[in-house]
Amino acid sequence: MRFLGQWDANLLVHARRAQILPEEHRKKVFATSMPQSVPTFLVDGQVAGTWRCADGVVRCEPFHDLAPGAAAAVAEEAERLAAFHAD
Repeated sequence: MRFLGQWDANLLVHARRAQILPEEHRKKVFATSMPQSVPTFLVDGQVAGTWRCADGVVRCEPFHDLAPGAAAAVAEEAERLAAFHAD
């Protein structure tokens, strides 16, 4: 599980490889109406949702229901990321 920021090289390098970014989620990450990618998080090596930091809280929006263990791991990492942004 990993959080990626805007313009992360992993997404740019793999922009047309469905291994890391499934085609059904491409427009949610790279849209013609936005000049940049959006921050995303990976579960099991694939983009599984987006995240944003606002008011000291990292809010995650998964693209689909996550398995309980994965959801807990995302929530824990979001807390660590929020603490990092607060410092």
